[in-house]
Amino acid sequence: MARRVALARAIALDPELVMYDEPFSGLDPISLGTAARLIRQLNDVMGLTSIVVSHDLDETFQIADQVVVLANGKIAAQGTPDEVRHSTDPLVHQFVSGQSDGPVRFHYPAPPVDQDFCGARP
Repeated sequence: MARRVALARAIALDPELVMYDEPFSGLDPISLGTAARLIRQLNDVMGLTSIVVSHDLDETFQIADQVVVLANGKIAAQGTPDEVRHSTDPLVHQFVSGQSDGPVRFHYPAPPVDQDFCGARP
């Protein structure tokens, strides 16, 4: 509800551009689909441009006209959702397909919890 109120407040000013930061995080699947559909409808009906920052690729790719993938502070891929989904760049392919092996390394093993959170030294 709070997200819808914030969105209503934002569009009351008749903006040309709306930016969303992780609009789908923490939403159940039904609310997520509803939020995505609302963003797309606002774009279509009000002629808005939306910038959506999201790690939910499936939902974002369904509503986006253009996708930009950022990695290490640079643009790694740009294009339609279909173009990005079928990128031959190994980094982009790994990210879009959710593969654990590839150029992006998963940082594990992590430091021990007591060291990481409490500053304890071994």
